[in-house]
Amino acid sequence: MRIALCFDIGGSKYNVGFIREDGVLLGQEKARWSRPLSAQTVEDELAAACGRLGERFPQIYPDVMGITIPGLADPQEGIWVDAPFSGIRNFPVRQKLEKRYGIPAAADNDGQACCLAESVFGSAVGERNFFYMTISNGIGGALFLDGKLYQGQGGAGEIGHCVAEPEGRLCPCGNKGCLEACAAGPGISQNYQELREDKSQPLLEAKEIARRARMGEGAALETFRMEGAYLGNALSWVINLLNVPLVILGGGVSLAFDLFEPSMKEALKERVFARANPSVEVRPTALGYNGGLYGAAALGFLRAGKKVNEG
Repeated sequence: MRIALCFDIGGSKYNVGFIREDGVLLGQEKARWSRPLSAQTVEDELAAACGRLGERFPQIYPDVMGITIPGLADPQEGIWVDAPFSGIRNFPVRQKLEKRYGIPAAADNDGQACCLAESVFGSAVGERNFFYMTISNGIGGALFLDGKLYQGQGGAGEIGHCVAEPEGRLCPCGNKGCLEACAAGPGISQNYQELREDKSQPLLEAKEIARRARMGEGAALETFRMEGAYLGNALSWVINLLNVPLVILGGGVSLAFDLFEPSMKEALKERVFARANPSVEVRPTALGYNGGLYGAAALGFLRAGKKVNEG
């Protein structure tokens, strides 16, 4: 059975691991970037993580590689085109890793890759039509239509840069009020900071705010009520436009699904055109924090050494 060497490159952290073709995660190394994100940082720190992984599992010889990239990607050429939160531009990440490790690789945007992973390993196995949204340090999305990814000209599904608040806070992309600026991890931190009584305290990460919400803290609960409203409103655009019967939510913030689900469903009920969309289900990912790693595995197994032929 084939094994994939998987690279999940995030805006604030990375995850490297071995995944078998039947979906078994054999081992992983994950950490935060130790210095500002750049092409050199990516090369150096992924190489170090692979070295540690190889020392732990010297008996494993991977057959393919997969690479998930935050921001815009060129899946045909395996190039990391752009990431608004970093200085990375047109970085040939697939070529670099193929040259280093000598095995075929495939690379794509993390939203596209995670969408593919849900259809192979996760909450959408057997489904032919669904929308995938990832919510973590940023917000991305992808379309799975008629049994395959729909990529358009390369950026289909980028719901994070649809405007949720026309006069809202500045997004890293340069626009104001993007969904990503309102509802991704940093946006959740800002929303909580604006609601809490003591605003002199440092910003908290979404994971800690979720913990506080589960303890019953009012500002934290209101933060996730707002989160559900933002997400439900945004998903109503997708559902009304595409008439998909299923939405999968992934990324670290999706692990707080129980906290934002009620207000998300309320927003969907208010905004989805019910006569055209009588039955829509929203599910959290079954892949947890490792969705990006499984996305890389799906890329490796399905695309490495092949031409990308999605729509």
